[in-house]
Amino acid sequence: MSDDAVLTNDPAQRGPVVDFDHHSHGYVDGCWKIYDDLRARCPVAYTGAHGGFWVLSRYEDIAQVARDDATFSSTNGITIPPSAERSIPIDMDPPQSEPYRRLLLPYFSPRAVEYWTPRVRRWGSVCVDQVIETGRIDLIMDLANPLPALFTCEFIGLPIENWAIYARPMHELVYSIPGTSEFDAAIQGGHEIVRNLHDLVAQERKHPSKSMLGDLVQARVEDELMSDETIVGICNLIMAGGFDTTTSLAGNVFKHLDENPAARRKLIDQPDLIPSAIDEYLRYFSPQTALARTAMKDTEIGGVRIKKGEKVMLAWSAANHDPTAFDAPDEVDFERFPNRHQAF
Repeated sequence: MSDDAVLTNDPAQRGPVVDFDHHSHGYVDGCWKIYDDLRARCPVAYTGAHGGFWVLSRYEDIAQVARDDATFSSTNGITIPPSAERSIPIDMDPPQSEPYRRLLLPYFSPRAVEYWTPRVRRWGSVCVDQVIETGRIDLIMDLANPLPALFTCEFIGLPIENWAIYARPMHELVYSIPGTSEFDAAIQGGHEIVRNLHDLVAQERKHPSKSMLGDLVQARVEDELMSDETIVGICNLIMAGGFDTTTSLAGNVFKHLDENPAARRKLIDQPDLIPSAIDEYLRYFSPQTALARTAMKDTEIGGVRIKKGEKVMLAWSAANHDPTAFDAPDEVDFERFPNRHQAF
């Protein structure tokens, strides 16, 4: 490749161009086959979808980018297309993100998990109690959807009765195709959530409650109270993770256990395998299939030149099925070790 080709603004002269869109119906139906093909033919490839970006499908390339905050930044958004709402601290780079991570870490520590475990079980019982007399349950609509939403509302300090109002746009923003009326409606729903959060923050400013939200309005980062926008950004991130990715993973796990009775029996007979099984399901299903970064300077990935300002998609799902990183990656193995998956 000549120097002129390396420096050109035309991605087609720097690497392979493919027809790839992670918001298409074809992606939904066969993302693993798509990634297998990309990984075999062109593990660093350019697509013109959504303004254009490079899609990475090889474990080591993705790990390289994820570790290099100086070269590949999160500050210009981590989704393709970019979200209208900022999520903190995931939309930030070190060192700016570090004070916020330190602030939030106690809420997600092992001690905090132990504290909240009875509440998760309580909400599970509440969901089952709603339908137990019918003798039937829809594992998604009756359990996997409401349980994480109810708990997340309680965890943050949001009105429990609004769980469905919050949950619906969170899910719709993930599965609706950009450019459709359904996606536009989901965007509007997301704006409503943000407006509601701003109202709740204003209330907490006046009368802080004993909740995470009450703590956040009083917390200081570098000796200053956080702005309303920052607190809303933190809540937005926790809601996105608490509502949708949890529901997605749970639904896929339920389906897999239903279709594989031997796996289900194994977990019943050996409940000590459940923690490693969760890690394996995170690897296998990768509920957050990909996130994005922006190149902050001209650089190179896998022999392909990336220009400053170009978007790069880190396909976690592809990395987690890379046969160079995992033996038999398309099999679920509850005893897989080590399991250095790149979920999230």
